[in-house]
Amino acid sequence: MDKEHARFVLRSFRPEGADAGDPDFAGALRLAAEDRELGEWLAGERARDAAFSDALGRVPIPADLREDILAGFAVARGELPLPHDDLDRAFISALAAVQPPPNLRADILAAMTAQPSAPVVRKPFPWFRIGLPVAAAAGVALAFLLPKILPGSGSGRSHSTVRTDARVPVSAVQAGFFKTFESPSFDLEQKDSNHQVLFRHLDKKDLPCPGCTCLPKGLENVPGIGCRELIIDGKRGSLICFNRGEDGIVHFIIFRREDIKDACPSGQAPKFSRAGEWSVATWSDSNDVYMLVGKTDVRKLGGLF
Repeated sequence: MDKEHARFVLRSFRPEGADAGDPDFAGALRLAAEDRELGEWLAGERARDAAFSDALGRVPIPADLREDILAGFAVARGELPLPHDDLDRAFISALAAVQPPPNLRADILAAMTAQPSAPVVRKPFPWFRIGLPVAAAAGVALAFLLPKILPGSGSGRSHSTVRTDARVPVSAVQAGFFKTFESPSFDLEQKDSNHQVLFRHLDKKDLPCPGCTCLPKGLENVPGIGCRELIIDGKRGSLICFNRGEDGIVHFIIFRREDIKDACPSGQAPKFSRAGEWSVATWSDSNDVYMLVGKTDVRKLGGLF
């Protein structure tokens, strides 16, 4: 081994001497001990490495560095990024609850390909005449939206900013639950195993609440996990989660019948379906529409009725 080869090897030698017993460095270290010029070079190299290591150790690490790295990986995989604060959680949950019209894509494509029959002449618009009314309307709209976007204190609750008088299809309730549940900000407002504690919480918020007859018999003695408000396209419903132990968790969803269209006729037996890994049961009475959802097979879900 000549001196140039020894320099090449010793450039990887750690300054604290952790590589002193490594056989890969033995020949280069022996040559540095015998050659004064090479030894002085190694001493200077180790001093510079030690200074650099010390300076690097004094650099403060941002508190959210880990979350930023994980969020970057999540974006690269096409997943949702982790929310940074309560406002992020509120926006993510609100967007998750918005159901786009089923024909939105077709309408957009049709508008892109449509050819106008005659050129459209656009006249200058007198913006100065409506400047003040628009500003006033914007202020009113902002005052209306902010309370629905900003989260409650520590409840993990989020509100959708979409409000519509149209009834919500059952399919939209199902899809809206999946998006809300899979959101990184999903949480329960009230957590308790006692059914009555959960029912009282929903009743105080003027949300649809299960009575003695609508709760499936198979859940009557199953401990609860928690409950929360569930907003789908501006309609307020209730979500109650039950822990069935080895049989998994099931989610009981209730919306007022007046807010839901194409619901099952009142009094009929539950209608069962599959949605990916989820099993879904839907039924209704004269007041409410119910949905029971769980990551189990339809047979086990049906056994709860």
